[in-house]
Amino acid sequence: MSALEITRLTPDIGAEIRGVDLATDLDDETIAAIRAAWVEHLVVFFPDQQLTPDAQVAFARRFGEITEGHPVEPSLPGHPNVLPIDSVKDRVDFWHTDVTYMNKPPTGSLLYAVELPAVGGDTMWTTTRAAYDTLAEPLQRFCDGLTAIHFDPHYAQVIADGGGQDWDGKHLERLWPVEHPVVRVHPETGRRNLFVNPQFTVALKDFPGPQGNGLLRLLYDHMIQPHFTVRYRWRPGTLAFWDNRATMHYGVFDYEGSRRIMHRVTLRGDRPYGPGADGR
Repeated sequence: MSALEITRLTPDIGAEIRGVDLATDLDDETIAAIRAAWVEHLVVFFPDQQLTPDAQVAFARRFGEITEGHPVEPSLPGHPNVLPIDSVKDRVDFWHTDVTYMNKPPTGSLLYAVELPAVGGDTMWTTTRAAYDTLAEPLQRFCDGLTAIHFDPHYAQVIADGGGQDWDGKHLERLWPVEHPVVRVHPETGRRNLFVNPQFTVALKDFPGPQGNGLLRLLYDHMIQPHFTVRYRWRPGTLAFWDNRATMHYGVFDYEGSRRIMHRVTLRGDRPYGPGADGR
């Protein structure tokens, strides 16, 4: 078993892991230790890695099935499970959780830094688990029974115009709004976390627009408080691995005139469920 060096970055979220070469065939005990750190810290970082797209995919497969690159955006040529994120056309300077507009959002994402600006281009993550835990108890109970609607109108139009990709083994021809619980129960820990995000959550079910929007804004303002977040300074060759079930993230765009290229692989997810839906 590799001698993992795990350094926490904040009390609630984030850890850096050293002492492991992700391009090698890691033993089961090391993979189990990485998974435990990932579930505990929600986002873990592996600096100084040398990963080809195939090596990144191989490492990701040790944690579950992987998805196609993206439901709409094209994959890296020759690598159908890798999504290239190039600042020439792609920016993610908004809080979001990956692909929640699908019925089964990814379990986790693995993002590898290929090319970075000399300064800037950090990413921030926030723990929606700690955010739920610190809600006032009456608000927790209220949110436990709510349902949110997730949708992306822009992607829906791209797909309607014939721009859909393969996802879950099927070619996408239409994108419909989907419903997810506002409070999601984590299937590995049983803990509850908020499962809404400003980019893809468009409404609360059974709440007229202003009322639902006002409650969502309250939750978002709570979720992105600084003490719930970690901000990471990338270096080329760093891999970040985050739990998509209990986090949001934000790519800071402060590098106008420079280029930032990342490769993302995602783990296939399951249908989110809320309190009481699985006997919990």
